[in-house]
Amino acid sequence: MKIVEYERTLRWVGNMKCPSCDGLTPAWRSSGMSDCFPHFYCNRCSNVIHRESDQSLVWNAKSQALLDQISETLPYCICGGRFAPNCGPKCMHCHVEVPIVADPIAHLHNPSMIVIDGACVFSDKGEPYQVRIKT
Repeated sequence: MKIVEYERTLRWVGNMKCPSCDGLTPAWRSSGMSDCFPHFYCNRCSNVIHRESDQSLVWNAKSQALLDQISETLPYCICGGRFAPNCGPKCMHCHVEVPIVADPIAHLHNPSMIVIDGACVFSDKGEPYQVRIKT
């Protein structure tokens, strides 16, 4: 799998703070001007998927019906978990989910995809890649 490295000094690289253990997890966040919506995290690990086919469904609208339609087609992750609309990335220290998805319907239009160090990004366009934060 391709590895994409981000320098820690870049403005879109920072630390995600865990609400459980207060640990800091290095992460890259896509720009708010990106088209990385909708995106969904694995329920077991911090991998994330963004499919353009889902984006075409929610470009002009968002609803529970559209969320349900997309949810039914979300695949299993390579870790054995499954991508789901109500999941977030996990703390690299205690593995507790960081609750970034308060409202799954509103999250359908959230372009800011948080990818933690070591997590993989999957898409229906292009090859998957793993994010590495250089220290």
